[in-house]
Amino acid sequence: MAPKEIDIVAIYRALGDEVRLGMVGHIARSGDSAASCTVVSSCASLLALSQPTISHHFAKLVSSGVLIEQKQGVQKIYSLDREALTRAGVDIDKIIN
Repeated sequence: MAPKEIDIVAIYRALGDEVRLGMVGHIARSGDSAASCTVVSSCASLLALSQPTISHHFAKLVSSGVLIEQKQGVQKIYSLDREALTRAGVDIDKIIN
């Protein structure tokens, strides 16, 4: 099976935003997956951003291939697409620190 196609430029554009980079770091520190409500509340309180703004950033991270979104009931769980990030040359350990 061939590996899925990734858009390296889209990944770097998504990570080029300070808020999105912080969100990815938060998810990476919490074990590579996190419920949207956890990330939204921590980002909103730290960065004084509204829930719609955070949701917009989630959408950008998902559409670029940085995050994988899964629904569990009414909640969304976001996890890093480590394969795509590795293939794009992104070092997750550097994002965490």
